[in-house]
Amino acid sequence: MIEFKNVSKIFASKAGPLLAIDNISLFIEKNEIFGIIGESGAGKSTLLRFINALETPSEGIVEVNGTNVATLNNRELRLFKKQIGMIFQQFNLLGNKTVEENILLPLELHHYDDALDIDQILKFVGLEGKRNSYPSELSGGQKQRVGIARGLITRPKILLCDEPTSALDEITKREIVDLLTRVSETFEITILIVTHELDVVKDLCNRVAILDEGKLVDVLEVSREMNAFQSDVSYQELAREVLLNE
Repeated sequence: MIEFKNVSKIFASKAGPLLAIDNISLFIEKNEIFGIIGESGAGKSTLLRFINALETPSEGIVEVNGTNVATLNNRELRLFKKQIGMIFQQFNLLGNKTVEENILLPLELHHYDDALDIDQILKFVGLEGKRNSYPSELSGGQKQRVGIARGLITRPKILLCDEPTSALDEITKREIVDLLTRVSETFEITILIVTHELDVVKDLCNRVAILDEGKLVDVLEVSREMNAFQSDVSYQELAREVLLNE
């Protein structure tokens, strides 16, 4: 479904070239919930942004359904991006638009033949009574539900989630994890979630890639049995212990 082939990314910085992604090869299955974890600066969001062409690799190839994203012309790229939904850490809602208007925004920008019905998606995310509310009137969890609804309204094949729970409290985080689990069960969709929160990956993902300073450290199958967190081990050791139940 999604394949990274020897992908690297170099950014220019005041200190000189910065290697943000270092020769990563990785395959993500269709309809999988796949996590990308690592500490701040590990390259997680850069790797995610390759998929919808918000970033272009300096070296290597990113393929989606066998198509090299870098070879698409402008028209092909617009059609390709219509298959991808995005959920953001800070929600990215327009304050002067209602819940309904924010959710329907993608349909104003492009035509979709198979979009979901607004009543259907509002019910799915539990916001039937908030359709005429504005973002300033919503809690953080409600704002993220709007973001999820907006990401789903177009029936995308891929849903990219960039730290979707890090701005939320523990109870609300659990609600959003449960909602994303229902998204996976209800729609035929591949979900990629970038996060540093191991409990989110533990409860949500099938597999997870661990990144460290731009390198792929490991790809793990996720065990659902929960371990206690420790503070005296490295992030990579902690990830293996929590996610593999070792």
